[in-house]
Amino acid sequence: MSEETSSRRRWEFGLHILRAPLPVIELAGCVGLFAIFVRYFQAARMLPQPLNQIDIGAGGFPLLLAASTLIAIAAVAVAALIRAFGTMPESWVSVRRPVWVAIAAVLLVAQSIYFEKIGALPSVVIFSLATMLACGERRISQLIGVPLALVAFIWAAFILALSVNLP
Repeated sequence: MSEETSSRRRWEFGLHILRAPLPVIELAGCVGLFAIFVRYFQAARMLPQPLNQIDIGAGGFPLLLAASTLIAIAAVAVAALIRAFGTMPESWVSVRRPVWVAIAAVLLVAQSIYFEKIGALPSVVIFSLATMLACGERRISQLIGVPLALVAFIWAAFILALSVNLP
């Protein structure tokens, strides 16, 4: 192994970079997502059962979504464990600006929380702008144009075309 390759294959944790083996990153992500979707699954089970046995009811889709996501998370975790303990070559991942990646993830969760409180369209404008800033976008034309284009598309698709009442 050359000196350059060996210097890349070392753990780094900092504000500017996160470098670790791929299975470790995958397992850490799986643990976090598993905790979130177990809670989501529990909340979906509390929704009312359908009155008609043919119908899926109010809780049917969220329950199906939670169960299928938990199965997918388990599959990714098993694949990560196989890679970690198997004979495959070691893969390393570098995440640049991990703090900003985490902030962007928090912004997406916050958008889901405030979606009904402040309304769909204002929520999309505010949080798409904040997410773009967290991801490093600094061009004014993009910071103004993309959120407005998103809102225009959502308004046209859901309100005009489908007559859906958004919060």
